Amino acid sequence: MTFGSSNRAKARLLARRPRATAPLKQSIIWGLLSLVGLFIVGLWVISRLNLEYSQRTLAEFHQRQIEVAFTNSLDRVNSRLQQIEQDSLRLVRIGQRLKASSTPGQQTELMQLLLERSELAGVGFWYGVSSDGVPGGGVQVYRMEDGAQTASAQAGLELRKEHWEPLLTENVSPPRYWWTPMYTHPLSGEPVISLVMPVLEGSRVVGVLSTDWQLQNLLTLLNSADIASGARIWLSSGHERRQATPLDEAQAGAILDQVEQYLMFETAGAAMQHDSYRIAGQPLELYYATTRAGLRLTAAVPRDEMSAVLLPLQKNSNRILLLGGLAILLLSAPILFKVTAPLRELKASYTDELTGLPNRARLLQELHYESGVTLILVNLDRFREINGLFGDACGDYILKEVALRLEGYISSMEWHGTRLYRLSGDEFAIQAPRRKPELIEAELEALLRCLRQAPVFWQNHQINLSATLSAAVPWYDAPRQHSLFIHAKEALREARQQGLHYRVYDGSQPLEQQFEHNQIWAGKLREALDSERLVAWYQPILNNTTGRIDKYECLVRMLDAEGNPASPGHFLGVAGKLRLDRHITRIMVERCFARFQDSPLQFSINLAYGDLQDIELTGFILEKLDETGVGPRVIFEILESDSIDNYDQVKEFVDQAKQRGCRIAIDDFGTGYSNFEHLLQLQVDLIKIDASLIRNLDSDTNARRVTRGIVGLARSMKIETVAEFVHSPEIQMEVLRLGISFSQGALIGMPSSELMVSVPKELVQQTYCGRSTSVQQLRAPVTRR
Repeated sequence: MTFGSSNRAKARLLARRPRATAPLKQSIIWGLLSLVGLFIVGLWVISRLNLEYSQRTLAEFHQRQIEVAFTNSLDRVNSRLQQIEQDSLRLVRIGQRLKASSTPGQQTELMQLLLERSELAGVGFWYGVSSDGVPGGGVQVYRMEDGAQTASAQAGLELRKEHWEPLLTENVSPPRYWWTPMYTHPLSGEPVISLVMPVLEGSRVVGVLSTDWQLQNLLTLLNSADIASGARIWLSSGHERRQATPLDEAQAGAILDQVEQYLMFETAGAAMQHDSYRIAGQPLELYYATTRAGLRLTAAVPRDEMSAVLLPLQKNSNRILLLGGLAILLLSAPILFKVTAPLRELKASYTDELTGLPNRARLLQELHYESGVTLILVNLDRFREINGLFGDACGDYILKEVALRLEGYISSMEWHGTRLYRLSGDEFAIQAPRRKPELIEAELEALLRCLRQAPVFWQNHQINLSATLSAAVPWYDAPRQHSLFIHAKEALREARQQGLHYRVYDGSQPLEQQFEHNQIWAGKLREALDSERLVAWYQPILNNTTGRIDKYECLVRMLDAEGNPASPGHFLGVAGKLRLDRHITRIMVERCFARFQDSPLQFSINLAYGDLQDIELTGFILEKLDETGVGPRVIFEILESDSIDNYDQVKEFVDQAKQRGCRIAIDDFGTGYSNFEHLLQLQVDLIKIDASLIRNLDSDTNARRVTRGIVGLARSMKIETVAEFVHSPEIQMEVLRLGISFSQGALIGMPSSELMVSVPKELVQQTYCGRSTSVQQLRAPVTRR
């Protein structure tokens, strides 16, 4: 190869290199363009998803607002009707004085009564009603524009007879009443609704009182603007209809007629019902319910009005999408960085499936970034029992109703930025702006009234709502993030323990003191276990039949280094948290069995459900029973408030203990919800009636009534009874009157390390044998010298 040919070959090689690298550059460029395109598509998808989510959320919120407004209107009408019923009951008493004859003085009294009540359109009293429903006479007055007028008893008689005939078909004691449909008053010509009530002598109908109430007074309670600006709301019954506001268009009457024809085939209940209907191409959302007077309350909201709320949101979303796409084309990298934050936020924003509210994860995330807010917790009372009694469907319905009430309350608050959450189960949370503790207490009271304002009706069952509330207010030296939620939970726990409706935590009593208290008593408890300073004390139980002490309840006490006892309330709760309660039960079994091994006296030991679940502990107890032979003198007290999930396991221990002569007692009977289940499953020998019933037995009639029922039940099942907390002679006398077998409390003797040997004479006198001896001495003949 010559030098010239070599140079030409090198030139051809250099010329080929750009052609080889061009596809790589193009692929990188196309890759970048594809990435930008993906960004745009991703932005479009995210915008659409956010738009759909926002539209759905806004639509649901608007829907809930309408439902709350309709429910409030229904509640106002029902409250007014209930007040009318109460007023009419007072009028019945007046009517009882008018049963002799229709005198001018009686007419004057009815006219004065009519003039005093502007909402009354007429009052009529008919007396001497025969078996066929025909009255003997009566008095009737009605309202006209120029004042009250009287009418003969026969005016409108057939209409009245139609109204009161249902009252004569059965015994009307206690009194019944009957609401009429709305109608035009035959004398005054005004639209009215009448309440017909019987006048009784004993259980016999001697007359009928009819009060006619102006319908306009009910209509003034309804305001369609509260529901929606274009809503129509009216009351109807039969073929009669009265609208709350004047018709605003010519075809409105025809539309309402079609709605009435449609609803004629629908059954309206006491709770709000919702349906969709289309009239002449116009879609409507219908809300209707039946009032306590039998009138149907109906509201019709054009769906176009509800959709119009979403149009600005859609326009703004399209505008944002266009500007965002242009911005991505110009600044793809910064936009990509900014999109990651909404994506992370979208991933963390979880929603409760049942209520559609943000859940616990969302609350904690928001508290992580903003802790300077007030946190309110709402925990429903007795929800577990209600859910177990009526089923999960009822529980879900109650949770939705509570969510609606809370949202309605929040919407009426003057706090900007307040938000509602559902945490778990029956617990809700409200995040509100920072407020002073005294203002928070007022808000908690108002929130309780909101929840209790009206019962929830489920399948003809009335369920009253109640809740326990707590609030945590941030303070300047809050130690860590999420502490607001922790302190709100602690305040809720303390409110439940202390029986309070609510509690506000503002940092004046730091939670760290409670932690420090637990640590101190945990150390003391471990030290007492190591040095064997957990001892048994014995509280005497008086046999009300013999007047002797033949039983003792064994109670654990912890002694300090100087030998002074500590209250069980200080260390038993800590022992449970440290899982040391089983060890304490072992100690009590060993020491009490040894103490009473050679004694004829009976003694009782408390066992929790957790103790009976521990196979090693129950085996240890049975082994000690076999070793000591104290079985016939042992009574095992099972806490009534403990919830037993596995009766087979518990019953196995009870059967083996009874084979060794042991007896079973239920402690604190009357405080929980499993009374009869325990009685049926555990073959109970004794019932210890709870101190909450005994402590006020001499002054509380309800406590005596409940206690008498427990004693009667126990007698029917051949079960002995023990009264706890007998602290005065007056209580002991009530115990004897009710026939309770044994007494225990401060009057008998407090727990002590030694057994009570002698019984005071005055205490023996307050037993069945003591009272019997006293009666015999009084009846004995007196020897004269």
